[in-house]
Amino acid sequence: MAQAARRPGAEAVVDGEVRRTYGELARDVEKLAADLVARGVGQEVSVGVLLPRSYELVVSILAVLLAGGVYTPLNPALPDSRLSVLAEDTLPPVVLSRRALDGRLPRLTAARGVARVDVPALLADASTPTAGLPAADRHAPTAAAYVIQTSGSTGRPKSVQVGMAALINTLTWCRDACGIHEDSRVLQVIASSFDASIRSYLTPLLTGAALVLFPEGPFDPAALLEHLALERISVFNPAVPSQFHPVVELAAAEGFRQLDALRCLALGAEPPDLTALRPWIESEHFHARILNVYGPTEAADIACYAELVTTR
Repeated sequence: MAQAARRPGAEAVVDGEVRRTYGELARDVEKLAADLVARGVGQEVSVGVLLPRSYELVVSILAVLLAGGVYTPLNPALPDSRLSVLAEDTLPPVVLSRRALDGRLPRLTAARGVARVDVPALLADASTPTAGLPAADRHAPTAAAYVIQTSGSTGRPKSVQVGMAALINTLTWCRDACGIHEDSRVLQVIASSFDASIRSYLTPLLTGAALVLFPEGPFDPAALLEHLALERISVFNPAVPSQFHPVVELAAAEGFRQLDALRCLALGAEPPDLTALRPWIESEHFHARILNVYGPTEAADIACYAELVTTR
């Protein structure tokens, strides 16, 4: 909200053809947050968010936090069994979604009377009031900020609760380590079911940067390269090495000029291979710092990092 007060006309979120300023984002977040508060959402109250990567998802995350609730991502791309585990663990009394996903909701809300909020419809309704938000911050530093699941690679996925102080610490680190500022353009490609998505969504908005959402769907390195170039992406955090390497190979055909705007690349989830990136690093269009980041879900996303390459 501080960024909206300072620069209401600055671009905040880019979701395909949807482009919203900080002023517009703040208006929508306050509208949804007021609705959540009216439904009894506050500290330690889980709110499920069953939405794909979209502007509405960004609004929902911020609205849940503004209302003082606990953001609980329910990625629609996950199978019903995985969603059910998370829903059973967190028992969200409210689920934010959209009408097209109604078919997923009965399995999550059966016999529990969970309220469903159609986020696009609520935002489009001019009669929806925005009053009802308290003047003070509804979050205590020790209160829970979000609940997210581990990968389940060693068995049944475990739900992990992360506190507000830990989240703020991570976002502040990310802002400083990646050099994110109000002129930055940050690309978000991570599914909401992964903990890295939290910092990817929130850090740019904390700093007044532009958050650019990559369309969901099968991975296409050519489409990703085009997005990096057209949107003049300056921060890509995080990128999976095995997905970014093909992008670099494609960029070689035009001398890597499509990557000219990139200033920070944070690689994670897999061991990085600088050999694959060497042609770009040695080109005239390399102006970035390359980081390697790692952290378990239980550690609020980042536990350690190393700067692998410093820009010339």
